[in-house]
Amino acid sequence: MASTFAGLSISTRGLFTSAAALAVTSNNMSNANTTGYSRQVVNQQAVGPAAVYNGNYVGAGSEVTSVTHIRNFRLDQKYWRETGQLGELQTKSDMLSQIEAVMGATDDSSLSAVMEDFYAAMEDLASDPTSAATRAAMKEAGVAVCEYLNTVSSQLSQLKEDINSEVKTGVDQINAYATQIAELNAKIRVAAAAGSSTNELEDQRTLLIDQLSGLADVEVTQTVVGTLPNGADDVKFSVAISGITLVSNDQAKQLECYENGAGMYSIRWQDTGADFAPEGGLLKACFDLRDGDGTGSQYKGISYYSNLLDQFAGTFAAAFNAAHSSGYGLDGSTGVAFFAASESAAGITAANISVAAAVLADTNKIAAASAADGGTDNNENMNALIKLCEESKLFGNSTAEDFINSIVSTLGTASQHAQTMTNKQSSFVTNIDTRRASVAGVSLNEETANLTKYEAAYNASAQMIAVWQEIYQTTISMVNTE
Repeated sequence: MASTFAGLSISTRGLFTSAAALAVTSNNMSNANTTGYSRQVVNQQAVGPAAVYNGNYVGAGSEVTSVTHIRNFRLDQKYWRETGQLGELQTKSDMLSQIEAVMGATDDSSLSAVMEDFYAAMEDLASDPTSAATRAAMKEAGVAVCEYLNTVSSQLSQLKEDINSEVKTGVDQINAYATQIAELNAKIRVAAAAGSSTNELEDQRTLLIDQLSGLADVEVTQTVVGTLPNGADDVKFSVAISGITLVSNDQAKQLECYENGAGMYSIRWQDTGADFAPEGGLLKACFDLRDGDGTGSQYKGISYYSNLLDQFAGTFAAAFNAAHSSGYGLDGSTGVAFFAASESAAGITAANISVAAAVLADTNKIAAASAADGGTDNNENMNALIKLCEESKLFGNSTAEDFINSIVSTLGTASQHAQTMTNKQSSFVTNIDTRRASVAGVSLNEETANLTKYEAAYNASAQMIAVWQEIYQTTISMVNTE
């Protein structure tokens, strides 16, 4: 037989259930704009049997069994995987744009532009080989070529140093994220064992992995390995980067940077000393950009463009010096080189090329003539130098101009490709994130509807309590009267 106060108990349970649902709805609405928050739902069930037809029981009301947050783990995994690719592409796109800016590939300060000015100065000197003004102009044009190469070489070296620092920063961030994720794993396991909600802790962990995934290629696995004392699943949560476990439950491994033979940072695992080679994310982009010299299947990074500039400076200076040394200056001097290394070095590079000290001191030593007694209007050697610059195949099958254009073209194509791929990947990641948000995000319209629904249920339960109170009061009054 049903309890005398069964109706009041049922209504009270309904009141508590509706109140919990209202609290969860309020929490969702409060966190609608909280980054990383996943909407939560109340899970409730009927208490007792649905009906026992040979008695008076029709159920004991409802109860809240749990409050869960809504996420799609597969979408999260996909988002993390694609975000790693986006981090790599975005870093490459940004850095290639900086290399373009350094080399002046898109404006009048390009190598092509300063070389054109140098050729023009040579032609002016050829037209008036005795003019002090045209000789001074050619010297200054040569200085401009050298300063361009020096500056670009220095700036590329600085970019390489900046990227090297980015490697250290990235490693520090990965270590910090790994430690925080491991700590959250421990808190989540303790809370789960105690039967407490872990929703907010899991959201914090997901947000950390979101940030981690841009730095390296991330793979996350959740495996049920047993049962906790309270009957809940004991879940092993692992995070791996480049196929190696970074976090396993409450244990986090650490990476460290060390200086390699080239004076740059390499990465290894602290516990084993084994080298770590990132396969995605910002760190992979940093290694490709910093070290890629284009040989074999290597990426064409800063080293590649630095090497091309060094090749241009060394090859052009050697050929120009050979031709210039065979000519004669206005003062009858011969055997004078036009270019030199600004410091003691095995050869001329973009970093050390300069106009030779003899030419800087006396422009009469610029060898425009083909013979010492060729007359003041002898410009044959200067014409030969102009032809060397504009027509000779100094670089295999390419002229100096062709070689310069190939550098600019290669860089421009790489930069455009990186930007195009970045835009595509960004759209793809945005699409996945939108799908994640459609599952886990808070819809204020939906929560407003829930608010109305649960408020109505709460009011109905409260009204039922009032009705049962009146019934009990009447019943008690009748008993007392008797």
